[in-house]
Amino acid sequence: MDKFKQLIRSAGSRLRAAWWRHRLASLGNVADLQPGVCFEFAGNIFLGEGCRIARQAVIRANTKERPGIELGDEVHVQENVLINANRGYVTVGSGSWIGPGSVIYGNGGIEIGSDVMIASHCTINTVSHYATRTDIPMKNQGIYCDPVCIEDDVWIGAGVTILQGVRIGRGSIIGAGALVTRDVPDYSVALGVPARVTANRRDQEEQHLEKFIEGGLQYRRNQACQ
Repeated sequence: MDKFKQLIRSAGSRLRAAWWRHRLASLGNVADLQPGVCFEFAGNIFLGEGCRIARQAVIRANTKERPGIELGDEVHVQENVLINANRGYVTVGSGSWIGPGSVIYGNGGIEIGSDVMIASHCTINTVSHYATRTDIPMKNQGIYCDPVCIEDDVWIGAGVTILQGVRIGRGSIIGAGALVTRDVPDYSVALGVPARVTANRRDQEEQHLEKFIEGGLQYRRNQACQ
């Protein structure tokens, strides 16, 4: 029975891939498009090899900007994710994944590197409203957009919000629940609301290496004394 169910799922996945292959701008091989996936403005969406798009994910490339929405090889988009280009663009590098319930607004342009981990219920926002006047509603005062860049090998914890105009450097970690309002240097650990850098991973690596070397030397001294 399990093998039969697996065959049905596999056949369904292949049929969905075949259906979308003629509608998306490009679709790599071995794609796993699960039931309930929604692609809007599909002609502006590029999916690489081995992408997995989970149930109820919405990818909306309502833009004239190129590349629209582009997901690299082996990108995983989990359940109930919204990726919305909204006149901008979104690119995601190979090997990255986006956790369930996350929302990405690409109005100002978003570049996400390779091997990036985005946990559940994160928000990446590149657009905001002007609110300088009090005589008219804020929704009528216009908007402004700035890009977001997340470099390679970044880990973003659950419930993080990243606001427009931010660059998160390579190898950084953003703690769960943080609000990122300014740039984060490479290999940083940033926590809190607003997020502040609390550590550098390279310093921690050096400290760990020093402890490892000192432990090895102490072991040799102990061996010599026996």
